[in-house]
Amino acid sequence: MDVTDDIQTIGEKMSNVIRESDEDAVCPEHGPFRGIVTYCFGIKSGPNCPQCADKREQERAERQRQEEEKERQEEAAQLEYQRLEKMKKANIEPAFYEASFDNFNASTDEQRHNVEKVKDLVNGDIKKIVMTGKNGTGKTHLACAALHALGGKIMTMYEISTTIRASYVKDSYEDELSIVDAYAHLPLFVIDEIGRTKGGDVEANWLSYIIDKRHVRDLPTILISNKHTRKTCDKNGCADCLENYIGEDIMSRLCENGVLLKFSGDDWRKKRS
Repeated sequence: MDVTDDIQTIGEKMSNVIRESDEDAVCPEHGPFRGIVTYCFGIKSGPNCPQCADKREQERAERQRQEEEKERQEEAAQLEYQRLEKMKKANIEPAFYEASFDNFNASTDEQRHNVEKVKDLVNGDIKKIVMTGKNGTGKTHLACAALHALGGKIMTMYEISTTIRASYVKDSYEDELSIVDAYAHLPLFVIDEIGRTKGGDVEANWLSYIIDKRHVRDLPTILISNKHTRKTCDKNGCADCLENYIGEDIMSRLCENGVLLKFSGDDWRKKRS
């Protein structure tokens, strides 16, 4: 007897042990049906109600869908948490979480020009921008749009000054140099509300250090102020000129591979309200 005969003999024996038949049955839930019954070593298996089988499959599919939906929601929650943590780390206020170039309402030539220049900074074509103009004209919106693209941080002059003054306290875990040096290494640093604090030599010194270090490291910087520059001053120089707060040396560095953007027009916050 060769191998083929052995396999045939085994198959014949198994056919006597395992067999199937089509039989009538009754499901307690769905009533009469006809299904396959399997007999193996005299043990009967089946028949299985097809409607019950469909129900079990639907329940399995629903459990899988719920599990996948739960995983999707957990992943979405984790991504949202990471996004909010990123916003907090960048010191971006909730009003500007969604700030982008696309949702900036550029309705004038000046606004369209300003948008393109901030895009140039994101693309690396320029490294410094000074934004001047009244409140609510879109300065912080565009600066935050750049932050979303490049990463970094936005700080007001008051926040920077307060942080530095806190380092003077005994046993502070940070010193002034480590604080300003951290600002000098950010991918993008936005300094807001220049001219709102009293200024003075100390403030001018650390601001000069930050601007100078970022200048030599070729890192992008944005300065925001409600003041105007002497170049645009109607009074030929006055107390509200930006140069009174940042000094001529800083202005000189900002002019190299940098632009001045003027934001005029109405306060959009008042329009919205």
